[in-house]
Amino acid sequence: MASNSLLFAARNAARLSPRVSALPAVPCARAAVRAFSGLGRPVPRCARQQLPSRSPVVQCTVRCKQTDPQGIMPMWAIPVAVILGGSMVMFVRGKKHEVQKEEDRQHRVSIGKALIGGPFELLDMQGRTVTDKDFEGDFLLVYFGFTNCPDVCPDQLDKLSEAIKMMDGQTRYPTIQPLFISVDPDRDTPEAMEKYLSEFHPRFIGLTGSKEQIDAVCKAYRVYYSMSPKDSDNDYIVDHTIICYMIGADGEFLDYFGQNRTAQEIHNGLTQNFTKYLLERGDLGEALREIRDSKKKAKAEAAAASS
Repeated sequence: MASNSLLFAARNAARLSPRVSALPAVPCARAAVRAFSGLGRPVPRCARQQLPSRSPVVQCTVRCKQTDPQGIMPMWAIPVAVILGGSMVMFVRGKKHEVQKEEDRQHRVSIGKALIGGPFELLDMQGRTVTDKDFEGDFLLVYFGFTNCPDVCPDQLDKLSEAIKMMDGQTRYPTIQPLFISVDPDRDTPEAMEKYLSEFHPRFIGLTGSKEQIDAVCKAYRVYYSMSPKDSDNDYIVDHTIICYMIGADGEFLDYFGQNRTAQEIHNGLTQNFTKYLLERGDLGEALREIRDSKKKAKAEAAAASS
């Protein structure tokens, strides 16, 4: 049976290769091995073994390659080809990852600046006009509410104050600036805002303004509010979106915290966003420091001039 298989292998080699033709017979199994190796086809198992002495001699006819003695790829070229191919695959995947990362970053930037946040002009607790430009270089926590809120707003401001205090104890993170923007411009005067916020974190800044200004900033931050009908005491409740936004130092929306978040969860979210933000935008660190330093210098000069 081994002889018949070997003869079949030799005939296939002669049939499949145009350069195989009849030559003087070679009475050995090596001819079939060379024939199949030259064609790049697997060598039959029977052709790899020495024929038994009692088997009939198989006559294999194989022509040597006259025109291409180097037709078979050298063994050293195989690992080189594998290494080069693997390097090309890794390079292409790396470039694809970089392109995808940049697209994701641009997508986040466009969403943050187009859908959440934007320019505004309001009044602070001293009655001075402030804009979004005054907070460039600051990380912001922006909450919308009103000073006459019976329970929800105080609870949320307590949680934010606690989370900010926890952040203040971690000096490796930038200082965060909390803002409280009123959705009740008729009653929330600068004086009322200052008195109300004195019970919470001392860094809170209250912002109010005309109805048109409040409508504009609520639209920019996608915040809904609606006043209920007044009662007999001329009192009313303002129904509004209960949410707090985290805004980056370059004005980009980073995250939001809903009503169900605890102070610890808000703190954890802040630290995670700080870490991710600073890792992705490490090149902006120097620019942001320059903005903050210039703002501190301007405030010091204004205070010196007023005194």
